[in-house]
Amino acid sequence: MEEIELLKLENISYKSQKYESLLNVSFSVRKGESVVIFGPEDSGIINLCPIIAGLTQGYEGNILYKGKSIKSLNYLETHRYRQDLGYLQRDYGLISNMSVLENISLPLKYHSNLSTIEIEELVDNHIKEMNLTDCRNKRPVYLKRSERLKTAFLRSIILSPEMLLLEHPIDGQCLFNIQIFFQALKKILLTKAMSAIFITYYPKLFIDLADKFIMLHKGHIVFTGSRADFSLTDNRYLHQYFNLLPDGPMAEL
Repeated sequence: MEEIELLKLENISYKSQKYESLLNVSFSVRKGESVVIFGPEDSGIINLCPIIAGLTQGYEGNILYKGKSIKSLNYLETHRYRQDLGYLQRDYGLISNMSVLENISLPLKYHSNLSTIEIEELVDNHIKEMNLTDCRNKRPVYLKRSERLKTAFLRSIILSPEMLLLEHPIDGQCLFNIQIFFQALKKILLTKAMSAIFITYYPKLFIDLADKFIMLHKGHIVFTGSRADFSLTDNRYLHQYFNLLPDGPMAEL
């Protein structure tokens, strides 16, 4: 893995009216590195992807992408930055009046010079790889939850971004479908050398995908470590979280 720092959050604080705030959160993601960020409900993790993607403003601190603050980016630079991010939103964010093909094609229509025929051919190849051929012309309302996940995932990677933001991707999925999704995800991460940030309540399911684990509680980072650290640590927050204990450093579980 190349030791190139792709993304860095420096002392990010954000006061949310709806969710738990973020308080002085700092971490970095190297090129090709996968990071799992987790915590209980109201830990603040739900704020991270929208902030990183530039969809949420009003935060304190700094986010550096390839060494440059995203606050200082001009219009064109911001456009390129967002192209470099593949964002799979919570609940997938598919456009209801568009088919599977149209949803996946949308980033290419706005951010590539490919012709309509070239876009359709490229997207069809991805649809076949994810076994979505029978869903090609269906709208999201007619899709199974696993099919919506696959569609949203393909839309997030169709531009071959440098970094993926995956926000609670496996919520509501059965274990069998999760494993199928993870196989496709692992292949993409390895062959494309993409970095990834996973937001989840189920970090142990990502143990074979992630290089680093970060736990938040009430807006603060309470654990950061490698895969080995995550598996072997005696961190009190992790102990309480995974053993569902009423007593521990998290007063409200």
